[in-house]
Amino acid sequence: MKSLIDRYLDRVLIYANKPDSEAEALRQELKDHLLQKVDDLITDGVPREEATLEALRQHGSPKMIGYKLRDPFPWIDVRSHGTARGVIAIGPRAVGIFACGGVAIGVVAFGGAAVGLFSAGGLAVGLLAAWAGLGLGGIVNAGLAVGIVATGGLAIGLVALGGLAIGAWVPSFWSGGEVHRYYTPENVPPFLKSLEPLLNGCTYFDRHVFTFFLPMYLLVIFSLGYVRYREMRRVSVEDDWLIDG
Repeated sequence: MKSLIDRYLDRVLIYANKPDSEAEALRQELKDHLLQKVDDLITDGVPREEATLEALRQHGSPKMIGYKLRDPFPWIDVRSHGTARGVIAIGPRAVGIFACGGVAIGVVAFGGAAVGLFSAGGLAVGLLAAWAGLGLGGIVNAGLAVGIVATGGLAIGLVALGGLAIGAWVPSFWSGGEVHRYYTPENVPPFLKSLEPLLNGCTYFDRHVFTFFLPMYLLVIFSLGYVRYREMRRVSVEDDWLIDG
């Protein structure tokens, strides 16, 4: 039967997710450190069994230690808890070039709350583009859209189209809902007129969202969710560590 320290280190290395070439050397380094700590506690008069438990408690939970031992910004970081950080980051919270999580921050971000250059989610802030229930950013397509170019159920922007459209300019071709605009077709500045092709792209997106974009979005979310599920299964073992709470 494995010792308590070996069981603890098994859990640490599960979360650390190191290749075999690094795992054994890391295990031995941690084990030497823990055994020295146990010896120090015994020298101080603590019984051996209690000294082992105390050394492990002082060292920290396997989950916390294991995640700390991961590379700072790997190509792929998938976590069951905490914040994933990597080129591709997937977790409850995710920070990366491509990020997916309950809260996601990245160049491309998907999440319940997503912030990025391109973002999609329940709440999405996209510097260039956002697709969401509530969207903020440059080019925004959302139930409630606020942006430079905005389309949605309620759209507010420099240029806007929507069930209710509020903007400096709502193109004269739009007759799909209630319109509140500052400029008329007679005095609209050329700059605002030049943004109309972006609105055409957004309305194209609206027309095709359920036939093309939405299935693709759901496929991405399902795939990333499956990756995270596999990670949760990988780190979930029957021998739940006693200080892992």
